[in-house]
Amino acid sequence: MSDEKSNLAIIRDPNKVSSRIFIGNLPQCTRDDLESICLPYGKVLATLVQKNFGFVQFETEEVANKVAAALNKSTFKGNTVTVRNAAHSKKNQQNAAANSNNNWSQAGTGVMAQTAVGGGGGIDNVDNSNYNDCEIIVVDRKNTKYAEMIEDRLKRLNLRVDVLFPNADVPLGKVLSNIASRDCLYAILVTNQHEEHNSITVNILYGQPAEHRNMPVEDAIKLVSDDFRKKIMREKAAAMANQQQPRNMPNVPMNVPQMAPHLPNPVPIIPANTANYMAPPLKERHPDAIQMLLNLLASNMPLTVLQYDRIIKYLQQRRELQLKVELGDAADEMIKSTPDPEIELQKKILNILNKPSVAETHYELLYPNLEAVKQDERMLDLLRDVRVQKALDSLMDSNLVSTVENLMKF
Repeated sequence: MSDEKSNLAIIRDPNKVSSRIFIGNLPQCTRDDLESICLPYGKVLATLVQKNFGFVQFETEEVANKVAAALNKSTFKGNTVTVRNAAHSKKNQQNAAANSNNNWSQAGTGVMAQTAVGGGGGIDNVDNSNYNDCEIIVVDRKNTKYAEMIEDRLKRLNLRVDVLFPNADVPLGKVLSNIASRDCLYAILVTNQHEEHNSITVNILYGQPAEHRNMPVEDAIKLVSDDFRKKIMREKAAAMANQQQPRNMPNVPMNVPQMAPHLPNPVPIIPANTANYMAPPLKERHPDAIQMLLNLLASNMPLTVLQYDRIIKYLQQRRELQLKVELGDAADEMIKSTPDPEIELQKKILNILNKPSVAETHYELLYPNLEAVKQDERMLDLLRDVRVQKALDSLMDSNLVSTVENLMKF
């Protein structure tokens, strides 16, 4: 009980409010669970867990601000929590707390006045319009510096970026779903393997979702930059058409990559003899139906024969487009010179059917007619021999004649 009283005394001390954090949308958990996600950042002096919210007390304001920045909008036990310095929360909600009809003790006022008591911990006061353009998911906190480097580069492109440290027991798919539900455009995954290979995985969350795994950092940043610039241009064009300013739109210049002089200029790949050739289908995403089939195939899910045929046909069409991009005018000649497998198979079957049968080979007879046999006296004498006649009779009675007829097709 003494430890419990000491914990409450610390967490309710109004003089230490600046070194305390408020955690909103808190799932059902214990004090130890709450303390475990804060320990990597500094020593925890006290914790308080209430329904839907909680507090954690640190030694200094610097540590509290660091934890608030790191854990804000992170996923804890399936919930996306809101974390901020308790002193900042108090300034924003003093009026709401002062007008409350609840009479709290002096010891409790230091805590409850900061949480908008009547509003369930202040969760309803979160401004949903303040969404991020990109959120970086860090699986291991060892990669924090690497993630912050990527965050800095994206912020130079005028993107609103935040770094998340989701709980290890929360599936990545659920984390991505939570991020997408907050109108976030991109999610970047950072793991130990990514840092070793200087790469990241980019998830495009709006429109037709797409995943670009293990991209080099330079290519990934260029992808996000180009896609974000095109999205802003589309929204500005739509806003001009509707004669209204797009909501929550940052003022981003049309040529975003020039805003980041530290980024290397991409080297364009110009296909041979195809300076004027454009293949829009190659630059577009896969159709929804095809993307769904490809996702099923990548997940090793069973597909029907018709679905396989559809994927094969689509990939063949994409191959022809890519061939034109790489070879230009020479692609048509190559396509013409490449025999159609079905036609080649038909030719082989016809050749087999049209070949003369071995059994149809014609043989020259010893005697062309019966008169020629009668003129051969020697043959007639041989046939009159009793022993020859018996031999012929035994042959006629056996299956030899029918066997020869079947083989020779007489």
